[in-house]
Amino acid sequence: MKGAALGYDEMLSDLLWIKVIGYFGGHIRTDRNYTWLAHLLDVVTTLDPLYQYPYEFGGVVLAAEVGEVDKSIALLKKGMKNVSRNDPRYWYFPFFLAYDYMYHKDDYLTAAHYLEQAVKFPQSPAYLPRLVARLYANADSPEVAVTFLQEMIKATEKQDLRERLKERLDQVIHRANMKVLKQGVESFYLKFQKYPASIEELLAAGIIPGMPVDPRGGTYYISKESRTIENTIPEEDLEVHIKKKEQPRADDLPLPMRIPEEN
Repeated sequence: MKGAALGYDEMLSDLLWIKVIGYFGGHIRTDRNYTWLAHLLDVVTTLDPLYQYPYEFGGVVLAAEVGEVDKSIALLKKGMKNVSRNDPRYWYFPFFLAYDYMYHKDDYLTAAHYLEQAVKFPQSPAYLPRLVARLYANADSPEVAVTFLQEMIKATEKQDLRERLKERLDQVIHRANMKVLKQGVESFYLKFQKYPASIEELLAAGIIPGMPVDPRGGTYYISKESRTIENTIPEEDLEVHIKKKEQPRADDLPLPMRIPEEN
């Protein structure tokens, strides 16, 4: 195709992009069979690799409408590689990648990694840092979430956002403390073949390096009934709850997950 374009790669890309829109529009109203959609999008973005919108459109539609998640991910990664980071919509690439990994693959750690990249762009939504922390906590990596939130708090100038991030940080530190203490109880049992009666016993045995402090103001203790770690303050739910349909449609997605309109 590049040879046939005779140097007019971008013009041919524009013509094929119109073909892509017509192809998608025709099939979404009839048989919903998109056999050539991924290939057409690949050709369009190869002829004009700097054009942001086909990547974004394809990244959403291939996963949400066609069900080809891996091709959606490949196209979005191609966009991240080729499109200028100065493009005002560049942050959509890591954002949609995070959505694919979170919703379709249940890979919260990879999703958090891409959302963390999206957060670096000033155009991204203000709620993303808190979602990143939730995803890291879901991936059983609260330590990473703590570091991320600490850096975000330093870089945030808005007082209300800073306070919300600090509240999330306290919750994640508590989650990290619980993880350390629960692992300590397991290690104590494996070493002594009995459960510890108190957290002080874990400390005395050298199982944990120090007495954890709950920044929320709670106190950790070992329940006599369940022999598990508890806290005097109930733990807030940091799980990411996703109600999945059989296959989401593009118009079912919450903004900014929907296919954006061109200005």
